[in-house]
Amino acid sequence: MRSSTPRRSTWSGSRRRHPARSSPRRRHASSPASRKHWRSLRNRACSPSAISSDTEPLRPGNPNRMPRYRIQVAYEGTDFHGWQKQESPEKGSLRTAQGVLEKAVQRTVGEPVLVNGASRTDSGVHAVGQVAAFTSMNEIPVDRLPMALTSRLPDDIQVARAWAVQESFDPISDCVKKGYSYTINHGMPPDCWPPLFDRRTVYHTPHRLELEPMQEAASRLVGRNDFAGFANTNHGRESTIRTIVDCRVHQAGAHRMRIDVAGDGFLYHMVRIIAGTLLEIGRGHRQPALIDQLLATPDRSLAGQTLPPEGLCLRWIEYPDACCGIPFAFEET
Repeated sequence: MRSSTPRRSTWSGSRRRHPARSSPRRRHASSPASRKHWRSLRNRACSPSAISSDTEPLRPGNPNRMPRYRIQVAYEGTDFHGWQKQESPEKGSLRTAQGVLEKAVQRTVGEPVLVNGASRTDSGVHAVGQVAAFTSMNEIPVDRLPMALTSRLPDDIQVARAWAVQESFDPISDCVKKGYSYTINHGMPPDCWPPLFDRRTVYHTPHRLELEPMQEAASRLVGRNDFAGFANTNHGRESTIRTIVDCRVHQAGAHRMRIDVAGDGFLYHMVRIIAGTLLEIGRGHRQPALIDQLLATPDRSLAGQTLPPEGLCLRWIEYPDACCGIPFAFEET
């Protein structure tokens, strides 16, 4: 005879045992894409490698040391109001990557936590190499933490990797450098149609762009300079001096270019303004020498437009012990 005493819930990564149910589980309608997604999560969670090692509940941490964790986060930013949590007088709490992730972490560890991010991406900007960190009272098996968090997140955000780090780790101040990519689809039908399946992650311009002038202009951005001419006027920073360690433009398809920029930090809208300036040079409306002029005498009015957010992606962030994300892979053109 089956006992009517409910079983105690225990944490086991991405799977959770539930008390016995007195009524059949209600089935909710879902799209084929959603069912496929959750089947994938279930299969990965139930694989031998996921459940054969540690099936114990969360263990209390050392009272003299609070365990701290670093996670690599990827998200499709279209439906997020950026990374940072924020309130709207009309709508209340806005949907942000930080807010959604923080709720998933709290559900996983069973305690209130604060999740700090390395880069405050704008509304509509994507990421495959965002880095966040949080401190917990419990010790968590880091090999199973990404799956445990992703199974509690919506479809447009995932946790790819996790590390146990020093209690003093700060995702912002410990950052060595970071890299962004801006992808542009260019041309007119019938040669080039606006992107369809990846239209949320690529910017389209009907103008044909020339690669060589853009490459020459991009190379002039490398170095330590005053980038005030490439920043929004309300950037809110005391200093506009930044170091660009690499900036390249290359073909990413027959009618597609990608601008890759790496540096020790970026000002508000800086990468999108750089991309807009290079686009004007690629159209032949400006000359590569404009870059030297903007660096010598910063003047925002001389730079190109701020391109829309959909083409921008935070690719990677480098720390002394790890590079989190997808590094650039340059091809000869």
